[in-house]
Order: sequence, then structure tokens, then C-alpha cells
Amino acid sequence: MAGIQFPSGSGTLNVTVRDNNGAPSSVLEADTDFTIDAKWSIDKYSAAALGGRWELAAYVESIGQGPEQQVGKTEIVNLNGGTNYSATIKVPAGTLPDDPQPPRSGVYKLVTVLLLRGPFGKVSDVAGFVEGPMLRIG
Repeated sequence: MAGIQFPSGSGTLNVTVRDNNGAPSSVLEADTDFTIDAKWSIDKYSAAALGGRWELAAYVESIGQGPEQQVGKTEIVNLNGGTNYSATIKVPAGTLPDDPQPPRSGVYKLVTVLLLRGPFGKVSDVAGFVEGPMLRIG
């Protein structure tokens, strides 16, 4: 769990990686889809004051040589005055290489980023980041 940064207010962000069967996992097959499930909550005062939309994206950084990129598409969730939100990023099969050979490890650090884009389309000061888990793809 990670905190969401607010100029004033509070929130938390939780992320779970799930394999193609829906089970939490950090060792994944390159030739099957996997998902990144995010749930976040904000305090009721921020919920009443904020407008715009949430943007959830996920990125991987290889350990050793290999890709460093966004995985899946950015998910958009409109603010609705509530305190609890969720979104799922689907990472398609084949996004990351199969059967890596040295010097490629097939190990990646996942970073999930949550941003609030205000009602006029500008990114705000409200953001949350979850670093991890480490993933093994192969």
C-alpha cells in the first residue's frame, strides 16, 4: 500500500498483479495475458472538493538488459464524488519477451502510477506511486 500525495487530504493506493487465472502472482508467462488490479481511496473532504479524472498507468524497468516501457494502456476513471475507486490494466500476451537469455534476466520492476487530471485537462498535484512487485516474465 502506498500513500497518495495531496496538497491537503489523504488517500491510499493498493496494487495486485494477477496471472491469466486471476491468482496473485509475480512469476508470469510471457505468452499469456496478466492484469494489474489497482484500488485506491481518498478522504471524504477530498472526494467532495476534487473534479476531473484519474489516470492509472503501469511501467516496467528491466533488471539487466531488456525493455523499459509502459505495459498495458492507461486506464481512465472519472471522479464521481466517491471515496473508493478501482481499475484494471490488462497486459496483453507478448508484451514482454519470452525465454530471455543472459544478459537479459526476464526480471522487471513494476511501477504503477496514479495521477489526477483536473476538470480543465491539466495534471494536478495529486499523485500516487506503487513500486513493485518485482516480476519474472518468461
